Amino acid sequence: MPSLRLASATLDYPVVSPEWLNCKGLAVDAIRGRRTAPPVIRALDAIDLDLDPGDRLGIYGPNGSGKSSLLKLMAGIYPPSSGMVQRNGRVTALLGLGLGANIELSARDNIELLLRFEGLKPDTAMIDAIWAFAELERKFLDLSLRHFSTGMMMRLFFAVSTSAEPEILLMDEWLSVVDETFMHKAEARLRAFVGKAGVFAIASHNIHLLRDVCDRIIFLDNGRIVRTEPITA
Repeated sequence: MPSLRLASATLDYPVVSPEWLNCKGLAVDAIRGRRTAPPVIRALDAIDLDLDPGDRLGIYGPNGSGKSSLLKLMAGIYPPSSGMVQRNGRVTALLGLGLGANIELSARDNIELLLRFEGLKPDTAMIDAIWAFAELERKFLDLSLRHFSTGMMMRLFFAVSTSAEPEILLMDEWLSVVDETFMHKAEARLRAFVGKAGVFAIASHNIHLLRDVCDRIIFLDNGRIVRTEPITA
């Protein structure tokens, strides 16, 4: 069963200034044996979380509070500087439509590439189902994404991102496709996609959305959880 646990998880970003990277300074300090590590910014500080099957977590806070950093830590994009992050299940991290796509490759190749990023083995039936949902003309399937409009690419990326049943689903804001003829279809698919997730966590500035789709919300400030709000039906 999918689950996600963080215990005293801390994330530090190094602050590498031009002065610190100065080649002459590096050489001199290395010879003298006194080179020090660069200063760091603590993005997340001692985060404790337990997400079990069926949990829906909202992550709320102002810009710079650590929302996106927490999602990346949960996804395994960043390792913790200290503490523990334990994932049980395949992670689907929707941190932006089209991340990892290559516009020089064909639509078909991009579908396969993005699915493999998710740990999936694409087959013809899967590709055909994605293409059918995107409602794009068949002639574009083997063309480079350079020939696609922004709207066409967003349809394709959305269809790929929501094509497989997720075990652990992480989202940075609610996905939206700015295409009036596709919007209602996409919204229905996204809600069904979230509903199938074993574990779900979403970061958003929209507190009303979080209260609608989550069963609890954590409030972040300066990288720390300052409050937890349970959502009752």
